[in-house]
Amino acid sequence: MYSDDEIIWRALRSRCSVLERVLERKNMTLIERRQLQDEYERTFALTEKYSKR
Repeated sequence: MYSDDEIIWRALRSRCSVLERVLERKNMTLIERRQLQDEYERTFALTEKYSKR
């Protein structure tokens, strides 16, 4: 069984992976790209809070 923190960490990493794939696309406006990059950075920062210690 996984702890709550590990479940949250796995979900956040999964979201980061999805955002990375979306950011690789070239067909978005500068504003959309900045918004996604901001979401990625915030999500990635949260993974540090729930990382394995």
